[in-house]
Amino acid sequence: MGCKSAPHVPREAARRDYSSGRARCGWLDVSGSDEAGMSENNNVPPHSAAPDRTKLRLLCERLVREAQQKGIAVGELSVMCRGRRRVGAKGGGRAASSPPPSATVPSANTSANTSARWRWLASALVVASAVLALQTQLLERLRLDFVSSKCVVRNNYFVMEATRLRTDCGRVCVGVREAAEFSANVTRAAFEEWAYLSRPLVVRQAAAHWPALERFSLPFFRSVYDSVEGAYEAVSEECQFLPFRSEFVDLRDALAMHPARAARAPGTRPWYFGWSNCSPGVSAIMRQLAPRPPFLPAGSESSALDWIFMGGDGAGAAWHLDYVQRPSWQAQISGTKSWHFRPVPECQDVCQSFNVTVEKGDIIFVDTNQWYHTTFIHEGALSITIGSEYD
Repeated sequence: MGCKSAPHVPREAARRDYSSGRARCGWLDVSGSDEAGMSENNNVPPHSAAPDRTKLRLLCERLVREAQQKGIAVGELSVMCRGRRRVGAKGGGRAASSPPPSATVPSANTSANTSARWRWLASALVVASAVLALQTQLLERLRLDFVSSKCVVRNNYFVMEATRLRTDCGRVCVGVREAAEFSANVTRAAFEEWAYLSRPLVVRQAAAHWPALERFSLPFFRSVYDSVEGAYEAVSEECQFLPFRSEFVDLRDALAMHPARAARAPGTRPWYFGWSNCSPGVSAIMRQLAPRPPFLPAGSESSALDWIFMGGDGAGAAWHLDYVQRPSWQAQISGTKSWHFRPVPECQDVCQSFNVTVEKGDIIFVDTNQWYHTTFIHEGALSITIGSEYD
């Protein structure tokens, strides 16, 4: 809102317009003012009052701009811009007009209102700053919790699925209807042709001679982790425990289960869990009993991280992709497990699902980053597997 500039008019016409009490400045009302009053308000000679009304409009326009910048309502300015009668004036004469706009002297009420506004604004800023600081602290804590929680980061499949690289369907799964199979005497050269195709492959009885087939059991793992200092802490702080079909909170809790439940006695609750090992002492013991498959490519390096999964019949891991960026091998130390594979969404129109069953002594190779997979444990012996990654 602003004052409109008055067009140039002849002096006599301006006098007629002025004497009629009609001003040309928007909301500015000078009705009842005469030539002398206008000259008094603007400090100009009476004969120059009419044309110099433009000065008043310009001053008001400036006052409006300043008021808008300071947050003062325009309605409050109209009081300062009007000619008012002084109540109780001696002799009932005409009122002295309000101070000229150029002086911008606020009334007591205006000053009080402005002061109140500033106090309110200061209080609001203090409260807003406190709330913002609290929100910042909470968001930072959530961020740190998210990053530091291995379980949240690894199992946040919605985020990982949305951000993973698209699969090359032609290379990975087109034309694949079943897992390829080799016998235990496969040569390194023959295996290397398949090692990085990302297609599921089973080498039958490749681990049949491993000492782990006779040694691995729940009591064995408990004795190893109990004997190696810091082994449980290494899993909790640096690796990962996956409770799957159990209520266990960590590896120590799982390995300490009651012997009757560990033996899957009738009436006891079923269980299945897994973990990755980050204890060098434990790794040294397990690698002596479950060595690196000898036919892996000569130039490849195995991860120092071992994964162990164990449990009774029933569902194993639910449908998922892994996000380890390298292909994996997993040896079936005891029991029988079926793997079910499904292509990723972008390949489902050109690829198909299938499954394969792995028996005691078999080793399965699969790029779990490229195939959705789930597992199922068959009735009979306890299923125990150990595996790792290779590049």
